[in-house]
Amino acid sequence: MINLYTANTFNGQRVSIMLEEIELPYRVHKVDLAKGEQRQAEFLQLNPSGRIPVLLDQADEESDPLVITQSTAILQYLAERTGKLLPESIALRAKVYEWMHFHAIDIGSVIFSAFYLQRQSVPKQAEAAEQLRKRVYELYQYFDQQLAQSEFLAGDFYSIADVTALPAVISQEKKLTQYSNLSRWLNQLKQRPAVQRGLSVPTLEVSHEN
Repeated sequence: MINLYTANTFNGQRVSIMLEEIELPYRVHKVDLAKGEQRQAEFLQLNPSGRIPVLLDQADEESDPLVITQSTAILQYLAERTGKLLPESIALRAKVYEWMHFHAIDIGSVIFSAFYLQRQSVPKQAEAAEQLRKRVYELYQYFDQQLAQSEFLAGDFYSIADVTALPAVISQEKKLTQYSNLSRWLNQLKQRPAVQRGLSVPTLEVSHEN
């Protein structure tokens, strides 16, 4: 059984969307970030850095669970475990990883930095945060250019690269309307039932038996 410790963040949504897409049964454990549950001893035993998501994959009650952190690592593990959302060709896989890491590193880190400067730093640095947000919007032009040439980010196949980028793009969609290809891609993916289900996690601590 798979246990997912998560919250309503981009990183968390990536994994719940992936689990819905590959149709593996899993149990959700909501981590309340506002209450600091990610810093409690029980959670820190799973991930000492105190960040979600964390995935535990346990074959049976007798075996020790495999514990994985970092959302993109979890996506790659699940894709390799099931043979879904990842092509067989090593060259095509390289393109998937390229676009997946482009978003996770080049864009995701900028989004987090803007959030930190606006909400967490003392004193708050609103002007710097806004400059970083503008940089995010500029970076998405490369996604738009890529999506002008192919249906999905890594080519003509839906992959973990798309799952990685999707939650953050949804949150920014009103500010990305100038990118017609990105908007087409976003609207297409939002219609997927698995995406809709994955975005609703976590709502309750329940088992998702697909």
